[in-house]
Amino acid sequence: MLSALQAQAKCGFDDFPVMDDMSVRSIMDDANYNNRPMMVRSFSATASIDQVVSYYHKLWAKRYDDSVFGIWDQISTMGDDCLMTVQVAEESADSSFGRLIISNPPTVVADSEVGTDLVAPADAVVVSDLKTNDGNKVGRISVLTLGESVREAAGFYTAEMQRDGWSLERNFSEQGGLVLMFRQGLKTSNILLVPAGDFTQVLINEVEIR
Repeated sequence: MLSALQAQAKCGFDDFPVMDDMSVRSIMDDANYNNRPMMVRSFSATASIDQVVSYYHKLWAKRYDDSVFGIWDQISTMGDDCLMTVQVAEESADSSFGRLIISNPPTVVADSEVGTDLVAPADAVVVSDLKTNDGNKVGRISVLTLGESVREAAGFYTAEMQRDGWSLERNFSEQGGLVLMFRQGLKTSNILLVPAGDFTQVLINEVEIR
């Protein structure tokens, strides 16, 4: 993925500045999120949130944007067609942890839809689609919203997956939702269906061992 990113936009983690107080490790070296190639590394730092934020503010001068996402304080900058984001949270008064995220602009046309090859009813809305490649393991995690009920959605996925050669190994209820577990050779697909008002939320977790 590093060579691919360098080829596409001449950026990689060699270009991502890291504090001396940070200990960094890779957690996602080859991923594609909503048609956007990305890499993610985690860090722990013997520095407070304020020190981490100040470091990147000073480094990126006025070329940064601050935001909040869940537990994270975020600092982002765009340079050389590459988006860099630091997510940081407090561990203690003088230490912190977080993630360093580097991503490229999508390599597909602007009006391309996300998750067009997913098995889904015609009215499905794809919320997110994350593809990962970790050596001999290829994964995909997708979130969709459907207008069908959980029972209707379960019937749809059972029929469509079996038509595509998947075997339903198990299905069970869990916390008001329904889980369908499929297998096809060395591929597994777990589909979680959860009621959400008039809609059904779908989480598809697919893994293939190569």
